[in-house]
Amino acid sequence: MKLSRILLGTLSSMLTISCLLPLAVAEPGKGNDGRAGSWRKGTQGAPDLKAARARVEKNPKDADALNDLGFALRQNGKLDEAEKYLKQAIEQKPELGQAHVNLSVVYYDQSKFNDALSEAQKAVKIDANQAIFRVVLGNALSKTGDLKGAAQEYKVAIHLQPDYENAHYNLGRVLNEDGQVTDAKFALSKALELDPNDERVLAILDKLEQGESGKTPAAKAGKPKSAASK
Repeated sequence: MKLSRILLGTLSSMLTISCLLPLAVAEPGKGNDGRAGSWRKGTQGAPDLKAARARVEKNPKDADALNDLGFALRQNGKLDEAEKYLKQAIEQKPELGQAHVNLSVVYYDQSKFNDALSEAQKAVKIDANQAIFRVVLGNALSKTGDLKGAAQEYKVAIHLQPDYENAHYNLGRVLNEDGQVTDAKFALSKALELDPNDERVLAILDKLEQGESGKTPAAKAGKPKSAASK
């Protein structure tokens, strides 16, 4: 029996978590319940696109409305249009951290990882106590090669919100990529407590049981392998 299946029998039942903030905030490849999922196939957690457009048409300089429209567009796979409205939101209200973090996620989805990092850093500078901001920053750091920096951001997110499953998963993922297998297993086990059905966690644990680590070869050290939250 695989390690991950054994863990399923011994860990506690799933706890419900919430990443929602007063305004819509996105995460790469995640629904708002902390589970893996393809956001291109659904709009869980997103404002209604038609309603969001109508709100912007009524108040074209409303930063919150522009942010929500950008988020809804991202959730529907319209990345270029999402980028446009999120930039407008930031123009209207530069201190709107949610718009910066949503734009970071859009850049991440577009594989513009340096831009994603810049926007995530701005969001954390505006509000360092939002766990989701820390995770988005960690994702960008991971994709730009700073695994240790990413791990630190995920740890801060967990400190701020201990039941944040996606933070535990991402911490385990980058620790595994960095060759810290024991710590990676612990973090992934915590993620599995919170969501026993997270296939991303199960896949990494199964590989670890088979003796496979995600650590990159020395010649490619510091370059993460795959998308942080897919």
